Order: sequence, then structure tokens, then C-alpha cells
Amino acid sequence: MAEAGFLKAIYDSLGGYPILQAAVGALILLGGIKLMLKADKSKDAAAAVPPPAPMPTAEASQIHLQGSVAHLDIMRDNRDLLRNIAECMRIAREELRKHTELLEKIENEQRVSNEVERRMPHQH
Repeated sequence: MAEAGFLKAIYDSLGGYPILQAAVGALILLGGIKLMLKADKSKDAAAAVPPPAPMPTAEASQIHLQGSVAHLDIMRDNRDLLRNIAECMRIAREELRKHTELLEKIENEQRVSNEVERRMPHQH
């Protein structure tokens, strides 16, 4: 559940940027749906298989390893999802930096223009 808190913190930090917030929310939602579908698929596959007959210890450990592999697959999917979110955040940060620089240039130009107007005598 630590990932959920991390994702919520990312989502909340974008409060002033609703479009980015929606994009991150959509990525989180798609990742959750992907994991749910994967879990349903494995649950359906497990329900279709009849209960296993008692088996020797070596076969039991093989099944345990299969469960571990499925768990690792889910963890890899989570890691990939977090990487995608991090990439989106990086791109958004770069875009915001560009917009901030542009706004600063506009403000500087306005400041210079206002300064020039103030120094010039008004001609009517």
C-alpha cells in the first residue's frame, strides 16, 4: 500500500494543473484495471482447473514457485506503471519549466515597456 500513498502524493501535488492531474489519474486507473483484469484472468484459470490431487513435496514446491512467479509478474507490472508515471511527471515538469520561462520573459518585457512609458513624457 506504500505505492498508493506515493501515487496519491503525486496526484495531490498537481492540484493546480487539472490536465496533468487527469493524465496521471488516467494512468493510475489504467494500471489498476490492467492488474484487475490480470487477477480475474488468473482467477478464472484457477477456477477452471479441478482441485489438485495430493502430490509429493517436490511438486508442491513447484506450484509454490509458480505463485511466486505470478507475484513477481505483478510487481514488474507495478514497477513499469510507476516508471510510466515518473516519465509523465518528468515531461510535465519540463513543460511547466518552459511555460514558466516564457511567462518570466513576458513579465520582463512588460516591465521594460512600462519603465520606458513611465520615463517618456506624456504627449497629448
